[in-house]
Order: sequence, then C-alpha cells, then structure tokens
Amino acid sequence: MKKRQTPAARFDKLPEYDFAPHFVTLDDGEGGTLDMHYIEAGPADGPPVVMIHGNPTWSFMWRKLMPRLAAAGYRAIAIDLIGMGRSDKPTRMRDYTIKRHVKWVEQALFEKLDLNGVHFVLHDWGGIIGLRAIANHQVRVASITFSNTGLPVRDPAEKITKMAMPGAGFLRSFQLYVRFNPMWRHWKLLARLLVKKPSPDVVAGYAAPYPNWRYLTGNRQFTQMLPTRFDNPMLIDNFQAREKLRDFDKPFLCLFSDKDQVAPNGHRSVRPFIAGAARREPVILKGGSHFLLEDVPEDYGDALLSFLTEIR
Repeated sequence: MKKRQTPAARFDKLPEYDFAPHFVTLDDGEGGTLDMHYIEAGPADGPPVVMIHGNPTWSFMWRKLMPRLAAAGYRAIAIDLIGMGRSDKPTRMRDYTIKRHVKWVEQALFEKLDLNGVHFVLHDWGGIIGLRAIANHQVRVASITFSNTGLPVRDPAEKITKMAMPGAGFLRSFQLYVRFNPMWRHWKLLARLLVKKPSPDVVAGYAAPYPNWRYLTGNRQFTQMLPTRFDNPMLIDNFQAREKLRDFDKPFLCLFSDKDQVAPNGHRSVRPFIAGAARREPVILKGGSHFLLEDVPEDYGDALLSFLTEIR
C-alpha cells in the first residue's frame, strides 16, 4: 500500500496545539505498515480517555479539552485516523474502508497501546468506528461519550424495497462534488458550518495536514462512504455491532449540540437499543454546530468532566 506522510514542519506553531507527537505502527492489511499518530497529556497511570474524531477533523479538534482532562488526572489520548492529521495517508481511495478503519483503531488502542478501563469520547465518523471497535472489546471499556454522531443500520433480515435512503439526495450531490473535485478544501466547509467565526489560524490548523490535493484522499473517501443507499455494506456491519452492544450497560452519555447540521438526532440511533445509553437522558448544549468542540469547548468540557466525575 503506497502512502504519504505530512512533513513535520506543517505542524509547527499551531494554535494551542503544542503536544509532542507519538506513533504506533500498524499492519496495513496488504503486507505493509502504517503509522498512526496520537497525542497525549496527563499522568501515564491515569484513567485513559480516548478521543476519536471524524471527517474532516483531526486530533487538533481536541486541543482545548486535552489539558482539562490532564489537570483532572486523566491520561488524555487523541488519535488521528489513518489518512488524516499526522497519521500516514494511503494514496488510493479504495485503500480506505470502514472495516479497515475499525481494524486500525483496534490494533492501535487494544494491541499496541494495550489500554484497559477506557473512557471513549466519539465524534462524527468516530462514533461509527469507535462503537464498532468497542463492540469487540467491551470488557476493556469504562464508558462512552457519543457526540454529534449516529449509528445508521440495516437489519439484514429486512428486504430492500427502495435503494435510495430517505433524504439522500443532498448527500449524493455532495458525494459527486467531492469525487470529481480532488482540490476539495474541507477546512473551508468546516469554517462555514461553525456558529462562531473561527480565526484564520484555527482554519489554518485544520488545513495543516494537507499541503496539497494528494494528501486529501482519506478525507474525500469518507464522503463516498456516507450511507445514501440501503445496500451500503456499512449498514449491516453497524447493525451487527449494535446487536453486540445491546447489553452494554456501562455509563453512556449522548452529548450533543442544538445547532448540529449533520446528526442532530443521532442519539436516537443508540438510546433505545444500547442498555447504557437508554439509562441516561441526552445532554444538548446550546449554541454549538456540528463541530461543537470549536463553538462551545468550555461547555463541552464541563459536561464531559461532570459525567466522568460522577462515574469515577
């Protein structure tokens, strides 16, 4: 598998992102290796809190939360999914599948870092990838926080009578735009979606891992895997993961925002179906877009730390 790695100089002097880089080496699934990047803060023997981002973000998104978790005694870890951030970036669209992302995350967290008693914090695609990894390693998980994400499913026992999913027209148009636009500058879309106008250096921070269009393959492929058709294989895999998690009764917080443009009701995909999620009402923060870690970082940190303190 051919790959690229963003030059280290691209990560110099990013705002509030002065974390030392760490890497774990993973099997790429084709006989080669990939380096996954992560940052960490706090005591090495503290309870681990692992943050998994989605698209088009990277570990930069968690920069304001990391110090607060560290100060509270947690070992805060934020990974960069393969193809994003400072992690290696396979060069072909077909190199990326949700199954591969799940395996890479499982390798990194449960094999290489050998984490136990993990508090997971999941956002966007990190919700799908994270829940599927958790489903296979439930004994090693202490809690889940599920933010502005969802778990779309299809029961394989149900026949497909209509291929297009409801409301998929807009997403399909978006997919086509990105597929035929290799220069997609996703950081500009992120900036437009925020409630609070970001500073230029923050926008530059989200752009930093991508010196040119050749580094954007992983981000672009995530858009192509969005579930717009009922035959998307991810839907059955997600359903099977949800079935595994049906009796997961550990603390599970749905922490959302009221101005999420992507998955405003994503908590409904887990709360009736996963025991721990069903026990706790969602917390909906005011004034946050889909990227609530940029709009309401203080409120987000308060809610997360309150939850973690309660269950500690």
